[in-house]
Amino acid sequence: MIHIYTGNGKGKTTASFGLAMRASGQGLKVIIFQFLKPKSLVTGEEVTVRKIKNINLMKYEEVHPMFMGNKNIVRARPKVESRTKEKIKKSIGKTMVDVKRAIFSGKYNMVILDEIINVIDQGFAGKKEFLGLIKKAPKDIELVLTGRGDISEIERFADYITIMIDKKHPFRQRINARRGIEY
Repeated sequence: MIHIYTGNGKGKTTASFGLAMRASGQGLKVIIFQFLKPKSLVTGEEVTVRKIKNINLMKYEEVHPMFMGNKNIVRARPKVESRTKEKIKKSIGKTMVDVKRAIFSGKYNMVILDEIINVIDQGFAGKKEFLGLIKKAPKDIELVLTGRGDISEIERFADYITIMIDKKHPFRQRINARRGIEY
């Protein structure tokens, strides 16, 4: 089945990692691909899943400017200069080869694509190709998609959609991300 965690509120990645741990606890094999987040930022979720033998976490070099800056605070969709965008697109194109291989390998029961909605929404990967990929995904795999952005064309394929709402958040009072809470 296909799961979507989206919205402007926090908790999308955390929810998907929680699902990964639940699956792992039942003996399922999981692979997580993290897009656009700094490889150098080691989150609490990452520390935990790296200790679990049947969860494989893949992080890459491409970093979106929204995940950089003051203590890695997620900012409202900054404009990405074309040179940076092309570099990110090229890197994500290579990553998508790994994603396809994982989905169709038969080795994993769950594939998590963290921030893939941002990737598609901001044009770092082709929407048409991605829709084709999720249509062809084996029916016995759980495919988990997270991120902010337009899901109007993706949602018809989803079995679960959870929208995190940002009703109140300390970032609005300029409180920086806190270790163990936001990362």
